[in-house]
Amino acid sequence: MIKWGIIGAGNIANRFATALTQVENASLYAVACRTVEKAERFQANHPSEKAYGDYQALLDDPEIDAVYVAVPHKYHQEWVSKALQAKVAVLCEKPAAMTQAEVDGMIELSHKEGVFFMEAQKSRFVPAYLDLKARIEQGLIGEIKHITTSLCHVFNEATSTYHFEPGQGGTLLDMGVYNLSVLEDFMPSPMEVTAIDYALHANGIELYVNATLEAGGISGVIESAFDRETETVAVIEGSQGSIRIPNFHRASEYTMITRDGTHEQVEVGYDHDDFYSEIQHVVTCLAEGRIESPIMTHQASSNIARLVDQLKAAIK
Repeated sequence: MIKWGIIGAGNIANRFATALTQVENASLYAVACRTVEKAERFQANHPSEKAYGDYQALLDDPEIDAVYVAVPHKYHQEWVSKALQAKVAVLCEKPAAMTQAEVDGMIELSHKEGVFFMEAQKSRFVPAYLDLKARIEQGLIGEIKHITTSLCHVFNEATSTYHFEPGQGGTLLDMGVYNLSVLEDFMPSPMEVTAIDYALHANGIELYVNATLEAGGISGVIESAFDRETETVAVIEGSQGSIRIPNFHRASEYTMITRDGTHEQVEVGYDHDDFYSEIQHVVTCLAEGRIESPIMTHQASSNIARLVDQLKAAIK
């Protein structure tokens, strides 16, 4: 039985805790917030044995096997590092950290301590995504030529939290990493930014980014925003067909279009919800003694962070 702790108790942590109840050989053991009162409120909705008003106290609990880090972006490096040093396995909410240098430091620490670490890119684990990826690997749409992704929503600054803060705010770290995950999974690395359009908030954070990246003769486009609505979709175009993925960041269906114009609509529902498969994967990795996921690898996290760094540098 893997005993989980949760660091941070925002909306994403609530969703994680709900999904965790469906996972075999895993349970919520403890939650930690900035105050014990907040931890106890979370505990009232998601029963656990312990509620801590201090993150380190949770990591120091000898019963903890794994922790889900769900604090704002700028604190990821600190608390992932402290968890690894405490020999506690880590699933860290995306983005893994603020920069590639931070991510690479966490990866190095994971290997040094011999402790599991994975970025929570849940989009890679839902059954529909695994199904379409298998079809692409079978060559059913031929060689990939071009990828487009769009994930744009209007965020209300007055009701948002860290999303609009200089440094850790902006659409790239919060939403663009989903787009970049698709490109990273299906394009070779390293990629280079070849075109970019953007809109900035008065405080300098990115409200909108539309960029083209290229590598190995393949081009990829990301569109990500806090200030407009678009259809959330990814399209992977190959030499023999294409795959269109609505809501690619939490896919449950896709359409495969072959060269002769045939459309095949494929629905592959979630196992319980869009968090479950990711958590189950981590539990399996821990049972197998792994320190790295074979699906969301350390290199993938480093590559995505590198792309964020590149895009931010292009904007500056």
